[in-house]
Amino acid sequence: MLTFCCGMVFLFDLVRTPVALFLLTLVACGTASSPAAHNGGPGPDAPTQFFSAAPPVQENPRLPAPAPLTLVAGDLLHITVFRHKDLELQVRVPEGGAFAYPLIGDVKAAGRTTKDVEGEIKARLEEKYLHKAGVTLTVAEYTQRKVYVLGGVRKPGGYDFHTGRRMTVLQLVSAAEGYTDRAFKEYCQLIRRKEGGERELIRLSLSEVERAVARGRVEADLELAPDDLLVIPSAARVVYVMGQVNKPGAFELPTDTKITVSMAISQAGSWTKYASIGRIQVLRQPPTGEPVRISVDMNLIVEGDLSKDVELHPGDVVWVPQRSIF
Repeated sequence: MLTFCCGMVFLFDLVRTPVALFLLTLVACGTASSPAAHNGGPGPDAPTQFFSAAPPVQENPRLPAPAPLTLVAGDLLHITVFRHKDLELQVRVPEGGAFAYPLIGDVKAAGRTTKDVEGEIKARLEEKYLHKAGVTLTVAEYTQRKVYVLGGVRKPGGYDFHTGRRMTVLQLVSAAEGYTDRAFKEYCQLIRRKEGGERELIRLSLSEVERAVARGRVEADLELAPDDLLVIPSAARVVYVMGQVNKPGAFELPTDTKITVSMAISQAGSWTKYASIGRIQVLRQPPTGEPVRISVDMNLIVEGDLSKDVELHPGDVVWVPQRSIF
């Protein structure tokens, strides 16, 4: 009992963070376990089944259709009325969003579709001046639209979206000069405007998208629409190794190298003579979802079964327990 209490004090002194509290909750209570384990699912030999809160990219991703393109200040409109040359007008939508039209006065354009504006002009002309007005509104020139990226890229912000040209999620990341070394690509979100002004949240893993594209599935690189907002979480890329190791602490997690449990323990100076290496735990709190605990038997890894060597994610805690005295 004394050994256990001292271990808890040591953890509080070492890492006074939510990660330590998370560790204490799982280790001290001894009741947390992987959701997969409760369901008879895969164990530590197949941890990728529950590592990511974002679902894998499907063969045909089901995305909400972009809302119809709406007009903005700067768009150049061309309006004609059948057999009424005097009502023809070419006008650029002003900053205020409304323009003056002959006979009927101001017409609001910004934030509306061409069909909406065309329908209003037709209705107002027919109300007082014409019978069955043949109104046609076209966009002679679109002003520049934008898409936005925030979070773990080198240059977050708004980027020009050329109407009529295709722009994808990975192209936007490239325009923003790529990811930072703290980008958390597994839990990204695409926020898209729907018809009626509502917004829809689409969760995706850019790591999965990149792997799919590398395999030739270019359709996995999702096509963007004007005003789309891509959010890439940015997290401290560290893992924590605690318990019966010679140099416990936090260790940087590279972005371009796979780090496993055995490699992290090696960085922590290997295990002590008191370690129970058959009962190592990886403790993980995903950005969404319940905490999970993944059991790792280092004896199997040492014997050559590398499939049991779990790959670590940012924020993971590797806990090497002390073996029982009896």
